[in-house]
Amino acid sequence: MATANNETDRLTRLVNDVLDLSRLESRRRYEFSAVEVHQPIDQVLRTYQLNAKDKQITLDIDLENELPASLGIYDLLLQVFGNLVGNALKFTLAGGQVMIRAYRTPMQDMVRIEVGDTGIGIDAEDQAAIFDRFFRVENRVHTLEGTGLGLSIVKNIMDKHNSQINLVGEVGVGTTFWFDLPIYDRADYGADEPSAKG
Repeated sequence: MATANNETDRLTRLVNDVLDLSRLESRRRYEFSAVEVHQPIDQVLRTYQLNAKDKQITLDIDLENELPASLGIYDLLLQVFGNLVGNALKFTLAGGQVMIRAYRTPMQDMVRIEVGDTGIGIDAEDQAAIFDRFFRVENRVHTLEGTGLGLSIVKNIMDKHNSQINLVGEVGVGTTFWFDLPIYDRADYGADEPSAKG
């Protein structure tokens, strides 16, 4: 029964991920707005804090004071944070740390967001393929979790934001994913906020 339940859960996650990818690749229009990034970050923290505690992992945030609003799509950014934090917790051992950071870039016109961990890291040969569909680091570490679509979904969401998801990591040290979002400027976007087409 446990095996059947686990397989049902896995297939449900797979179907949901495929549907998410399909929606992202459709010509659906997404409405951009001002996003205070601490809000989706706080929501993800509430979602994963218990999981982190159960795994004896410290889940923290480091947000720059008076961070300006970013131009983005709230629900999609929430999904990005959820995927990245979920992955970080999956591959971090007890006693480790997962940290979400947000700060203005040195050029001051972007907000940079980082999700870093002290987990198992990603081998250099895997880093080039990590955002491909159905590629699973789990295969390297002999677990059956994940659908292999989470980071592909993250990449697609970043494409919608005209941004790029990046990573730095080292095996046995940890991994940090990061991306930049433009600062929302009411004078620029005011009543004519842009829509993203598929």
